[in-house]
Amino acid sequence: MNTVSGSKAQRLDLRMALATTIAVMLIVIESNSDILRNVRTALFLVVKPVVQVAQVPSQINNSLQRNFVDREILRQRLDAITQENFELRERVNELKSQELRSQWLAELLEVREKIELPVLPANLVSVQLLPITHKVVLDRGSQQQVYIGQPVLDHRGLIGQVTDVTLNESAVTLITDAKHSVPVRIQRNGLLAIAHGLGIREQLLVSGLRTNQDVEVGDILITSGLDNRFPPGYPVAEISSVERNLNASFAEVSAVALALVDPGFEVLMVWNNEVNSVDTLSSIGLNEAPIN
Repeated sequence: MNTVSGSKAQRLDLRMALATTIAVMLIVIESNSDILRNVRTALFLVVKPVVQVAQVPSQINNSLQRNFVDREILRQRLDAITQENFELRERVNELKSQELRSQWLAELLEVREKIELPVLPANLVSVQLLPITHKVVLDRGSQQQVYIGQPVLDHRGLIGQVTDVTLNESAVTLITDAKHSVPVRIQRNGLLAIAHGLGIREQLLVSGLRTNQDVEVGDILITSGLDNRFPPGYPVAEISSVERNLNASFAEVSAVALALVDPGFEVLMVWNNEVNSVDTLSSIGLNEAPIN
């Protein structure tokens, strides 16, 4: 039994010695020869394509992830720039609107100072520009002593007259309404005429001017005051065309209204002292009414 155990121990020692000898030989060969280095290089060249092919799916996945992240970042930046541009445009529009409003108020105040009659600022509540019928609604009514027939204007000229009144609102028929007419005269030479609405935005028909009378395109029409409703001297329209037929007694004259309806901007309601007493109206402080 002891003989067998001793024999196994001798074989194990022999194997260990052989393995140690081979290891020492390989170290010596590695340090003093290029044989193994060349073998290792050859094996690397053989294995490299296989490694590269194995890495392709991972590289593609990494590339796709980077592209997705880059696209998401670009989308977020684009959204931010778009929102910023929108806010800037809104701000620019707001500033332009404020500038227009300031200019409008300055011109309206200038006109207000020139008017010798009591006036009341009013805001447009609604605008109704239908075929034939042209009306607006103002936020002033009988509570502010508004009356039917009261003239309404802005800094450019006559808008129309009040045709209906409630407690806090009033309806104004515009001078372009098909049923509206206003006595006028040519500012340049004083020729009298009547400006009729056509139910067409800004357009007026001027009657009463004879073919041989001095009428020119560009002449300004102002209120004549002959109807005792519209005080004299308010701008109404500008003559846009004059057609003379030698076989007709009167010229065919068209004009463009000077005052335009601009929702959001104030207008002036005028008290004609031919209709209402200035002393009575002064009790409600019309001349001191602020423009809101």
